[in-house]
Amino acid sequence: MNLTRAMKAGTPSERKIAKYLIEHLDELPFETAQTLAAKLGLSPMTVGRFLRSLGYRQFSDIRADLRHAEDVASADQPAIAESGERQSNPVSQLLAQQIQAIQTAFDMTSQPIWRVAMNEITSAADVFLATSPEGIGAGRHFHGRILECRGHVHYLGSDSAAYLALWDYEPAQTLLVIMDCGGGLSPLQRLSATARKAGYRTLLITTRFYEWGPESADICLAMPQAQNGGQSLLQLVSLMEFTLCALSADDNGRARAKNLTTLKRSLSS
Repeated sequence: MNLTRAMKAGTPSERKIAKYLIEHLDELPFETAQTLAAKLGLSPMTVGRFLRSLGYRQFSDIRADLRHAEDVASADQPAIAESGERQSNPVSQLLAQQIQAIQTAFDMTSQPIWRVAMNEITSAADVFLATSPEGIGAGRHFHGRILECRGHVHYLGSDSAAYLALWDYEPAQTLLVIMDCGGGLSPLQRLSATARKAGYRTLLITTRFYEWGPESADICLAMPQAQNGGQSLLQLVSLMEFTLCALSADDNGRARAKNLTTLKRSLSS
């Protein structure tokens, strides 16, 4: 890793990033390019360029490299019996990964872009939701849950023929939410580009920001891509739950939830 070299000979921005990474290794599992840029007063693009100059495609790669270095260092240490430190096992490793995924999603909720996104979802007259094929199950679940918080929410799924329904609505009053849950990007990228050209507002939720590019959507909630695809999906699902929590806390969301609860009780009695 060339962080030490960059801290000595890099540009002022590169030295600032390198210094932070070296001094905050323990905090990197909970950082993204956007959170790091906000802390250092830089743009996410500057952080991204610096990471690529080191040979990393995205922020999660540098964390994986550091984890690998730690694993190698640990392998050189003598094994400790149960009387010493707690030994690692697959279940505890999975739990740690899931906690990290949820923490990553939670960190997103403290960013200004999060508040912008929530305001867009709340204020749009109609909201459309499109997902990649890998996210159909999560997308349908999110669609059903968000209907509990607000009306006029439509699910497009991943069928390009269903995308046509979007064009029956007024662009200035409509928000298109795109959930990138893995797999092929081309259909969703074409949908986003076409919708933006027609004047629709677009909100992208993805763990693969660098494969989309900064001009792919009006608003982007980008999280680092986990090494395990299931963890990436967990990040997105966690972010959906935080979204639902934010929407249900709104006055209209609380009133709607109360009315739906009353309706369910009357129908089940």
